[in-house]
Amino acid sequence: MLDDIPPSHPEFWSSRYLSANTPWDFDGVPADLKEFLKRKDIGSNPQARGKVLIPGCGLGHEIKAFMQAGYDVTAIDFAPGAVERARRLNGTALASRIILGDFFSHDFAPNSFDYIYERAFLCALLPERREVYRARMASLLKYQGSLLGYFYYQKPVISEGPPYGFAWGTADELFARWFLLVKDSPVSDSVPMFAGRERWQEWRRTSFKG
Repeated sequence: MLDDIPPSHPEFWSSRYLSANTPWDFDGVPADLKEFLKRKDIGSNPQARGKVLIPGCGLGHEIKAFMQAGYDVTAIDFAPGAVERARRLNGTALASRIILGDFFSHDFAPNSFDYIYERAFLCALLPERREVYRARMASLLKYQGSLLGYFYYQKPVISEGPPYGFAWGTADELFARWFLLVKDSPVSDSVPMFAGRERWQEWRRTSFKG
């Protein structure tokens, strides 16, 4: 039965995407990301905008937004149902940019991304995997690259998740030394399951190697 499948298994998520049971899905491009893309609009040189990775991309609504703003985008999800729907949503021109694979083991080159976009991926992982998440992000981002996006602040209750939020202060402990928080603001257009507890944050990669 699907209820017996743990969240660490692709089928847990795939079945939900294929049945459209996705209450975490924003179904569009959130306002803070739109504002970021406007703020980072640097004129006529799109190559300078850099490479973006979207892990756990789900339906990938943001892929087109990054592409249209001039970024070189790669997205990845380990759930076949999510990738199938994301490729359909984004069309054949962008389908090859959406990888079916495991973010943690896929053969990405170290220090190869300028930005990694976080949206409902970290909170889908058990808290015990957060240090692995941090290490992977730190290894893939260039020096002064940014881990940016949406972070959910709610003391995690393992029996009730996912999503698994951050207790206040634990994100600072997790990212300290590897990242510097350069922007932090409340989110005004969260989906109901995250409402009032979501922050738009931008974490800049430091030179710390660990």
